[in-house]
Amino acid sequence: MTAKTPSELLIECGGCGLENVIRGFAPGTLAVCNQCRENMLAYDLPQTHRGHTCDSCGRAYLLKMATELAVGESECECGGRDFTELDLQNFAAQTAEPQTSATATDDGATDFDWCRPASDGSLQGDFNEVFDDDPGR
Repeated sequence: MTAKTPSELLIECGGCGLENVIRGFAPGTLAVCNQCRENMLAYDLPQTHRGHTCDSCGRAYLLKMATELAVGESECECGGRDFTELDLQNFAAQTAEPQTSATATDDGATDFDWCRPASDGSLQGDFNEVFDDDPGR
């Protein structure tokens, strides 16, 4: 089975193990861990994770091999207990290509800063000045 898109995705980070929920996930969506900031789709998912989808709500689960999901016993957030195995080879093929350039901006540059927003002329002053005028430097 393949995941419905867009869908809700719960994925365990291959680096730190944190569970991340990505709402409205579709191929091409960037999946960055909330804790360690790793690209969670950069791993060889069929080798490191198992995938399931909830039959009730369609939420996809990509869990590390060590994490158990018992069909009929484990419960989805929606209350459903029936899961269908997700074809991770197909899932990885759909998501791998867009992830290589997901941080590129419109002009093709990959210089991206998660902390500093772009300058906004509508605000009084420039928010980035807070970073530039650090008295500790």
